[in-house]
Amino acid sequence: VPGTDALAGEVWVTKWVDFSSKYGVGYILSNGCVGVYFNDSTKIIQASEGAAFDYITRRTPENPEVRTTHSLDDYPEELKKKVTLLRHFNNYMVTDALERRDGATTGESSLAAPPLQGGARAGPGHAPGQAPYVKKWTRDRYAIFFQLSNKMVQVVFFDKTEAVVSSKAHMVTYVNKQGEVNAYPLLNGSEVN
Repeated sequence: VPGTDALAGEVWVTKWVDFSSKYGVGYILSNGCVGVYFNDSTKIIQASEGAAFDYITRRTPENPEVRTTHSLDDYPEELKKKVTLLRHFNNYMVTDALERRDGATTGESSLAAPPLQGGARAGPGHAPGQAPYVKKWTRDRYAIFFQLSNKMVQVVFFDKTEAVVSSKAHMVTYVNKQGEVNAYPLLNGSEVN
């Protein structure tokens, strides 16, 4: 199945900056939301419209993850540094064309984001408290891996190949080195010969 139709209605990471040597990883999602996964495993995600953000606490064996919604004009004092970092990551990714700076490494997905429509990304809109965010991430010398809260798993290999697994659509979308996009169905164990 050629093309990105398998990703219709899905959200994935389109750009990122890894500044984990100091703060964390900032990213832009295909729906235009901007987020940061901080080094302390807390997360922040800002709606593409930009007036509100969600803060997600770190899950521990004793405490579940807690998600709270705040206005950029009114938020708890203890989030001031993280909101400032969110703004910096946002400005950096939008205006600096993802150049390496201050020890940060950057990257982009080979999967294009849906086009802008009326200033907002096409695709699923999300009410406050509902926008997907990066739940976990890691990198090694071959790739960067993102697990999103919408159950998408994305692996961007540094050789310019990429795989996105959608558990919702039961599909794997693969981009080869030439930028060709193909989607393949995920089979369950009973369908394998």
